[in-house]
Amino acid sequence: MKANLELYRKLNEDILPFVQKPARYLGLETGTTVKDIKTIPLKFALAFPDFYELGMSHIGMGIIYDILNSEAHIACERVYMPYPDMNAKLKEHNIPLFSLESFEEIKNFDIAGFSLQYELSYTNILFMLELSGIPVFSKDRSGPDDPFIGAGGPCAFNPLPLNDFMDFFIIGDGEITTVEVCNAVLKAKNSLKLGAVDKTDYRNYVKSILAEIRGVYVPGFSKSVKKSILDDIDLNRKFNENTAYIDKHIVPLIETVHNRLAVEIARGCSSGCRFCQAGYIYRPVRERKKNAVVNAVKHGLRTTGLEEISLSSLSTGDYSDIEALLSELADLTSEKKISMSFPSMRIGSLSENILQKTAAVKKTNFTLAPEAGTQRLRDIINKNISESDLLEEAALLSQKGFKALKLYFMLGLPFERIADLDGIAGLIIKIKKTAKGLNITVNVNNFVPKPHTPFQWHPMEKEPELNFKINYLKKLLKPLNVNFRYQDTKVSFIEGLISRGDDLTPKIIYNAYKFGAVYDSESRLFNYDAWVKALECEYDYYKYLYEEKNIDAPLPWDFIDILVDKDFLKEEYKKSRMQNLQYIYPLNASPAGGSAANLLTGNCRKICYLCGVCDFKTVSPVYSSKAKNIKMHKKKRKDEKNCIDGNNNININTASAGGRVSFSELTFIYSKRGAAKYLGHLETVKILLKAFRITDIPLIYRESKFTSRPKLSFSNPIPFMSESDGLYIKARVAAEYPAETDLNILSEKINSILPDGLKIVSINI
Repeated sequence: MKANLELYRKLNEDILPFVQKPARYLGLETGTTVKDIKTIPLKFALAFPDFYELGMSHIGMGIIYDILNSEAHIACERVYMPYPDMNAKLKEHNIPLFSLESFEEIKNFDIAGFSLQYELSYTNILFMLELSGIPVFSKDRSGPDDPFIGAGGPCAFNPLPLNDFMDFFIIGDGEITTVEVCNAVLKAKNSLKLGAVDKTDYRNYVKSILAEIRGVYVPGFSKSVKKSILDDIDLNRKFNENTAYIDKHIVPLIETVHNRLAVEIARGCSSGCRFCQAGYIYRPVRERKKNAVVNAVKHGLRTTGLEEISLSSLSTGDYSDIEALLSELADLTSEKKISMSFPSMRIGSLSENILQKTAAVKKTNFTLAPEAGTQRLRDIINKNISESDLLEEAALLSQKGFKALKLYFMLGLPFERIADLDGIAGLIIKIKKTAKGLNITVNVNNFVPKPHTPFQWHPMEKEPELNFKINYLKKLLKPLNVNFRYQDTKVSFIEGLISRGDDLTPKIIYNAYKFGAVYDSESRLFNYDAWVKALECEYDYYKYLYEEKNIDAPLPWDFIDILVDKDFLKEEYKKSRMQNLQYIYPLNASPAGGSAANLLTGNCRKICYLCGVCDFKTVSPVYSSKAKNIKMHKKKRKDEKNCIDGNNNININTASAGGRVSFSELTFIYSKRGAAKYLGHLETVKILLKAFRITDIPLIYRESKFTSRPKLSFSNPIPFMSESDGLYIKARVAAEYPAETDLNILSEKINSILPDGLKIVSINI
């Protein structure tokens, strides 16, 4: 039952029936932690400044949520950016923004922490604060009852654009630091109650304490900040490698952007691509132990019922024990019909074994990122891959039965030429010849020079030039029969403006918000005119973005120490310039000197380049320990079971993999009432299927060379928001299962998993 029952009832009566996908706002997902918020001393609102479907797909939110709620004195609850229709209804009924777990108003929490994943969501933060009844500017939050507003995530490594709105930022790994922030605020609250701190000094007192925590930047209090770093990501809390690093996974009620079990296998990247901010701010590479990954997968599947796992890192194929890890997971995924995906694979790390495991259950679309069309430009950006590697891996995808390949490229990279665009088209032609039958999608993003990278000094290319290159590439690719997608140059411009911002940028963001810039991360709702008006009020942004920065001058974000030496970044930038000269002056006669080979920085898993992040005591490089010839475990084949005739079995035989399998059919009668009426038919079926997998019901699957699906049939869908006690889902299960199972106990187990309003009434054979 929701703590704020009055608000919950009002939503059900006056608002949820009139908005799209009301299940976003119910907070009834499996895996949530609901505490008695009135008795918990420290309340933390974990806020994602974008829509539910995006926020629920983010692994970092799940980690922090689980860690905070593992502390008895902290109640962590979620809040997402409501969709426009929901916002309109909340304003119409004068209802402030609330948390999903208890429906408590956000302004009543002690801390609200925002996840900064994308610059164009910044105006959403201002909107969420205003919708919550919280002053937008930190200077206007003066009383002890006002929550402390914080932020963390990759965009926090340049906190200046949000300086005027945030009370604090967490820079770096947040697992330990976030708990320290909560403990500091709780200690200050207790001091306030005891009279040890005056109300008028309370907020400054808290900020001064927060500024002493490593990895915490407090505007007006901190001078320089060293990022927080978790030396061993297996020891981020009370769990160890024999348990799961996330105890409770939240399973969404509706389809999300990435509706799968994401398991982080490593943090950081060793490739050293000069444009990639994540590759530098998340250094050094830290790997989760193989046993910890396997246990996390087993625990996650057992508690979520999801049918796809994602082995997540910045470069999954570089995980030093990837072959052994896949071998250990192979039997598990095959037996339970679980598919695996790898969201980030570096070209050159994709082995036949990885593809074999990926394709075993479901052939997911594959994504590779050449970034540039020529070896010249790939060398300049230090993308250490070759054209032959790309062609070889594309051919492997085709051989293994994959039908779709997505390729990512960037336009506007430093020292780019028209020949590099021609190279993209040439590369596509070669792939089509080498890997016949692949449906190719070319995704093009515009290069934005990011802080804390070797290219932070390089200017961004102007919109007219980028638009010319997009149209030129579009013309080249048109006869090649590929799907071409590209980023709006106006969006890239605003992204660059914010990511490279200084202490004047908050005024631009605020003015853009006031002129109507909200939901800008959603392309169809992007309000470019609002930004143009804001820029006319404040800034000479052309000079700000489009001129090269002096490499010896201080940068606005230099006070953030990412532990990578700035001199190392300078050397990498100089190498890129020298690399460009190598291709201008023939026979290595560049006036800069040096050979092309010396201008490439290799993968630091092979050799350390002394970037400064490792101290070789608590933090050391992770070197590759891959074996070239690893004997793979052969897939185990189960003996075909004899058909069992009995009163509890349906005597129907189905052809399957060369044999005949007997099965029983179970009919699950279920009711759908209360809050569950907001679930659509497909959403309801998927929730039931997850519950079946959690309770280990041995479903019979259809054999398919593409995707295996359980053999199910359903009652006809009832109208949306209707209620019923007579719905059913029929499932074929292993023949002997009903005789070995107490169906009443099974019904209770399933009901303990299902959200409120969804209930198994009976199970019939």
